[in-house]
Amino acid sequence: MKPVVVSAAAALILLGAPVASRPAPAASPFDGLWVDDLKTQMGEAGFDTYLVANGVYTCKSCRPPRSYPADGKMRPVPGDLSVLSESATVTGPRTLLTRLVDHEMARETTMTVAPDGTSATYVSLDAWPGRTRRLGTEYRATRVASAPPGAHAVSGSWRGVANVAFPEEYRSVTLHEAAGLFTRSNFRHGRYTARINGAPAPVTDDGKNIYQATVRAPNPHTRVEMILLQGKPVVKRTYTLSPDSCALTTIVSSAGGEEPFSTVAHRK
Repeated sequence: MKPVVVSAAAALILLGAPVASRPAPAASPFDGLWVDDLKTQMGEAGFDTYLVANGVYTCKSCRPPRSYPADGKMRPVPGDLSVLSESATVTGPRTLLTRLVDHEMARETTMTVAPDGTSATYVSLDAWPGRTRRLGTEYRATRVASAPPGAHAVSGSWRGVANVAFPEEYRSVTLHEAAGLFTRSNFRHGRYTARINGAPAPVTDDGKNIYQATVRAPNPHTRVEMILLQGKPVVKRTYTLSPDSCALTTIVSSAGGEEPFSTVAHRK
């Protein structure tokens, strides 16, 4: 019988001695659950232009623009793939209630114009399937264009100032990078895994499944995400790590040319 040859590693195992193993790959500095700090907001959150007059609600800044009776009746919005139905109701001389139902949640927003007419507050309540409580947000805007004579107080143009109240669920994003693949997962905006500098990848789990995403890596501490709809850019997010990788700055800009909006997040 031939002698059994035992390798050095096998011998160590048989003797109960530890065997050196290959070190695990280092985790990407982007990996983790990141939560935005509301106090770090910079830039405008967008512009809104409304006209409520003669019983008709018109949103000129919406994409696509829309106009229908302000009678509280839910109706579809032609050309808007993200909305199933919506409505508008005048609830007071300085207030407007809008309701929106999309593929995953239902939102009620009350816009209230201040007595001096120079500012407005938007308070929204969002109902999500499987959640026992609604998620509430508060957003403030300042007037940049007056309402036409005889129009309701919400009419005119408004510039976003700040998100005053925003649930952590909405402010959180999970990032992961490995083997040249970048994954982003977000409660509202869904999930994708895209090859860095590669082809567009589908965005899923957002209730719509109509968007795609690409990711570039201009340097080790920066990732640039582009969200596409039917091949056209709609939103750009630039994620930049601080030198110590403890903070993540996100700059969001849209294809519409609005001023970019930024926040700073910390790993939870």
